[in-house]
Amino acid sequence: MKRISVNIILLLAAAFSVGLYSCKKDKAGAPQISKVRLLDATKKDSGFVKAFPGTFVVIEGRGFNGLMNVYVNGMNAPFNSALNTDNNITIRIPYDAPTAVTNPNVPNKIKVVTDHGEATYDFQVVAPPPSVTGASNENALPGATITLTGSNLWLITNVVFPGNITTNNFTVNSDATQMTVTVPAGVTTGGPIVVNGQFGSGTSTFVFDNYKVPAPGFLGNFEDGDPYFGWQYWGGIKENTSAYTNNTGNYIRVKPSGTINAGDGTWYADNRAVMVASGAWVPAAKLSDPIGDYALKFEVNTKIPWTAGSFMIAPNGNFNMLARFAPWETAPNKQFITNGWQTVTIPLTAFHSGSGNYNPSGAPAANIAALTGGTNSATLQIMLYNDGSTPITAFDVAVDNVRIVKIR
Repeated sequence: MKRISVNIILLLAAAFSVGLYSCKKDKAGAPQISKVRLLDATKKDSGFVKAFPGTFVVIEGRGFNGLMNVYVNGMNAPFNSALNTDNNITIRIPYDAPTAVTNPNVPNKIKVVTDHGEATYDFQVVAPPPSVTGASNENALPGATITLTGSNLWLITNVVFPGNITTNNFTVNSDATQMTVTVPAGVTTGGPIVVNGQFGSGTSTFVFDNYKVPAPGFLGNFEDGDPYFGWQYWGGIKENTSAYTNNTGNYIRVKPSGTINAGDGTWYADNRAVMVASGAWVPAAKLSDPIGDYALKFEVNTKIPWTAGSFMIAPNGNFNMLARFAPWETAPNKQFITNGWQTVTIPLTAFHSGSGNYNPSGAPAANIAALTGGTNSATLQIMLYNDGSTPITAFDVAVDNVRIVKIR
């Protein structure tokens, strides 16, 4: 009887010890967050309590073994367990993590969940400053409504046009990637557009009203007597009439008088080309710049839907290096309609060597010099081809303000 009692006592003692050890272990291992810092090793001593979506951060603390989930404002933040330790967790704040902009009741918390508990830390995800990367018409007249594209266009307070002309006449779409704005009166010079908002300011990556401040890269505005006149006096119709309203002056109208049969590449006949005279594409010192930093831009306006054919664009008379522009192919119902003047952007990386005049699909140009013939100045030909299998029964498109611009 004594021996049994002793055994029972020993078993109870062992069980008590295991339970006590387990409790101590659980208590000691509960996760705790001490700070959040940037992943950048040079800034590892800097803790902070707010960051933009997409930022890589390290959560410091203890008890992170058995990590199951990390949440930022309730949004799951994926992590690589191989990079984590009991004291550090590396995550990227999700790009779609809620902010006060998208959710006024956002908790502003980071939560770490392990298999033995969880911890939270006050942390704010803030909206990045706005950016503006494009405009539906970069050379619009006062009173015209244009669409600006970009990102983070949250809580914009005003839009500032060149010459410090400010307007509040705008609307922003629901995901803050586009805004429609009416060009205010009084814009007398060219320059960037600035959008100001509660989360900072953004300056456009393009020049608005570029035609008012021509510079190297501006090849043709077709204005009589202007140094940037740029028209070679044939191919297309130089015009300034009510046919195309809200124009910035003369434009070139590509309007053949009759049907263009399938496979017809006689671009030099019947008003089928915009012939731009030689002009400086870039400053001479920039010929070695990466070709991806530049683009060809011009405005177009369609009088009737564009439904077949393409503009083949040849630099410096070089028909072995072409770019192709056929916007109808990706337009709704295969009909390209501008509803006014619209800016076209063709990166210079779109110029490729071709097999004949219909297939510019070979190697891209190595550099700007490969397009200009080795100098900083060259001509440009924008030519209407029927490279399709059906006739073009009618075509009426105007082109203006041909230019080479730096895009990054």
